[in-house]
This record gives sequence, structure tokens and C-alpha cells, in this order.
Amino acid sequence: MRTFIAVELTPVVRRPLVAVLTELAAQRGAVKWSRSTQLHITLKFLGEVRDETLATVCAAVQQAAASVAPFALRLAGLGVFPAAANPRVLWAGVEDPGEGCRRWVAAADVLFDTLGFRPETRRYSPHVTLARARSSAGAAVLRRILAAPPALVTPSMDAREVVIYESVLAPGGPEYKVLARAALGGG
Repeated sequence: MRTFIAVELTPVVRRPLVAVLTELAAQRGAVKWSRSTQLHITLKFLGEVRDETLATVCAAVQQAAASVAPFALRLAGLGVFPAAANPRVLWAGVEDPGEGCRRWVAAADVLFDTLGFRPETRRYSPHVTLARARSSAGAAVLRRILAAPPALVTPSMDAREVVIYESVLAPGGPEYKVLARAALGGG
């Protein structure tokens, strides 16, 4: 099963983000918009995990979560990957002053490396994916958005747990199923 670990957004953060996403999604084009029900902050994408390995993965997620205290974050601003000249992904930025997301990823990478899941080579940059460009026409849409982005600053939220998801590929796009939750700080 395709698996990833993420921080769920609380309603107080989700509402203003969905308002911005709805405004942006009114722009048609070769852009695949994220569904408002699936917005999250990905911490680690594992890819394919065998059923018989899932319990070990969940234990590693819980161990990493126990080593990181709950932390505050908020969403602010929009950006793109890989570069403004050729954008492929539009994202909402995550302000994480205590670097809780990065601390969880660092703790998890050590554990997952021993399970055969190699650490990401790029520096981890917490974000919420809003859209993906499918072509150069889609990239043009993302460049127009970035030229005059709507204001986005959400209230702060406390991240208190991480969630292990299965991503099921379906005709209408991926569907996410919660496999397990792990409390931060072990609480």
C-alpha cells in the first residue's frame, strides 16, 4: 500500500486555507487542484509498504512521535516548487518556529533508514500542496497566481499527533485512509 505520514490541519487553519483554495481553483487550466478534504502537511512519503511491514512502520512512527513534543505552527504565504520560472507545484507555506516538523522528520529518518526507507536527499520544507501543473499551460497558471497571490495567514494550531495514511489511487484522484495515529510527546 502507498503510505505517507502527515500532520492533519485543524478546522481553524483549514477554513482560511480552503477559502484561498476555492478562490484559486476558479482559475481553470491544466492544473490539478487538491481536494479541500485532503489538505495536510506531509512529513514523510514512504511509498509502497507491504502489509506484513505495517506494524513495524507504525511502531517507528510512534517512536519518532514520542521523541518530539507537540508544537505550534500556522500557514502563511504561497510558493512553488521547483522554481518560479518553471513551477510544477503550488503550495501554502508552513511557519513552524520550533521546527517541530523538521525535528520529527529527523527522528523518523534514523528509524526508517534501518527499515530500508532511505532519507530524502533534499532539505525538508514543510508545506501544504494546493495544486500541480500538468503542462506548460498549467505552469503559466501557477506563474500568474504567484505574480499576484492572495493573502494567506492562518491562526496558529497545535500539532499534537501525526497520522499514517494509505493513499489509494482512484479514478477521481487519490483517496486517503487513516491507518494509525501517533501522539507527539508520547502522550
